[in-house]
Order: sequence, then structure tokens, then C-alpha cells
Amino acid sequence: MSSLLSINKDTKFFGILGFPLSHTLSPLIHNYLFTEYKQNAIYIVLEKEHPDKFTLFKDKGLIKISGLSVTIPHKEWAFEISDECGDETSQLMRASNTLVLKEDGQIYSYNTDGQGALRAIRECKKNIFSSKQNILILGSGGSAKGIACEIVKSEFQGNIFISARNKEKGKELSQILNNIKPSICEFLPLEELEPNGSRYNIIINTTPIGMHGTNEKPILNDEFLLKKHIVFDIVYNPLFTPLVSSALKVGAKVILGYEMLLYQAIEQFKLFTGISVSKKYIELLRKLLEEKLGKV
Repeated sequence: MSSLLSINKDTKFFGILGFPLSHTLSPLIHNYLFTEYKQNAIYIVLEKEHPDKFTLFKDKGLIKISGLSVTIPHKEWAFEISDECGDETSQLMRASNTLVLKEDGQIYSYNTDGQGALRAIRECKKNIFSSKQNILILGSGGSAKGIACEIVKSEFQGNIFISARNKEKGKELSQILNNIKPSICEFLPLEELEPNGSRYNIIINTTPIGMHGTNEKPILNDEFLLKKHIVFDIVYNPLFTPLVSSALKVGAKVILGYEMLLYQAIEQFKLFTGISVSKKYIELLRKLLEEKLGKV
């Protein structure tokens, strides 16, 4: 990794773009990997409420960004401003969490959210999709789109239920998924969810509710959660969100948000550098994240 004292004309700049970003651990992951793989690169935080494509990528008078991780609320923007779409998920969902500036000056968009989430689910329970599973996805934004698309494209044979406050976006996402695989998805308004979640096997929260600094009430009532559930909250700061804490109380199996953070970042790092991260560094990064977040 390049430090501020060793930046030179060949140093490449990467970063995370979103708003707000006080909670982000992406710099920890990427700068660690830049150091271990001896890359002349540095990863910075770009907290912007209203990002501008040309300031970030095109203006020769400023630092030129070679690649970006993109988070809430800019994933649809990231797809829209890209010159080329680099993968099917971004194209289908029109939402991207990764932007890469190629040598020809074109900005390519990708979505690694779904890959990260799918790997986290499979690591939690091997062969999880070998039997029919019903998945409830909370939210309809960029993260929900990437995760839902990768699940539908996988060997998954069950049904997906999208539940969100934004009915228009929720119905739109459901229709996109049904276009990929007919009758796989149904939209349920958040306020109309049944009193308990007995029809679901896996619950995935893709909303920012529960994130450090937010004061909204829990997205699900305690009565909704059951011991049979696998509960996956992609929020990782705090580690034990209200949803995760409620799931643990009833004895449900939990996937903590940093698992998706780690696996999607590994895919991003490969897009940034062409390097596939070894298992050794994946495990070392997991330990770093657990220490940082205070896992018990």
C-alpha cells in the first residue's frame, strides 16, 4: 500500500463512495490487501451526498480515481454513469456496487453484492439450496437487487419474497426477477407482513435500519423470528443489530454483515487488480474485522 509519504506518479487511487460513510470498514480490507500483494495503490473514503462522474473520473486536474466501491445510496447512480456494463447482474438490475476505470478511459460497472451474499449463505450452511427454501428479502434498493439477482441465477429452486416500504420499487424488482425465472418472486408490502415468519427459511435485511447512527425501530417484530430461520443482516456496524440480537434470542442461525462485506470486497479487489485473494488472507481479514467490530 502507498502511504501519504510514498505516493508517486504511478500510485493508483481507489475508494469507497457513499453517504454516510462514518461506519465503513472497506478501507481496512482494501489497504490491507494492497499492502500484502505489494500494490502501489491506496484506498480512500469519498463521502459524497451528490457525486459527480467527471470530478471523480475525468478531471485531469484532480486525483484520478481508478476504481470505486459504491454503497448506499449511489448504486443505481453508479450503473447510470458507467460507459459499459461488465456483468449480467448490473445489466439486469441496473444497479452496481463497483466502478472501474479502464485503460481506454471507459468506466465499467459491476455488481459483487450478490456474489458476496451468496458465498456468505453457502459458508453458513453447505448445500443450502439442495432443498426448496423460501427467502424473505427486506428492502428494494441496490443491495437487494444484486443479492436477489444472484440467488435467482443460482441453483436456487424456492421462492423469493420482496418486502419494502417503497411499493413501486419493490414491485419493479419482483417483476425483474420473474422475468429472469417465471413465478419465482412475490412482493409483500412491509406493513402487510404476517405476524410470524413461519413460511420463510431465510431472512435477509438489505435496508440500513439498525446501522450505527440510525434510530428507526426494528424492521421486524420479535414474534416474527423463529428458531428455524437463518437471519442475514448485511448491516455490519454495529455487529449485533437489533435484528441480529432478536434472532439470537430465539436461537436462529445468524449470518453477520461483515461476511458479505468481506466476500464482496474480495471480488472487487480482483476487479481492481486482477488478483484472486488466497484463503490465507481471507481468514486473516476475517480476524481483523472481528477484532475491529468486537465480535464475542
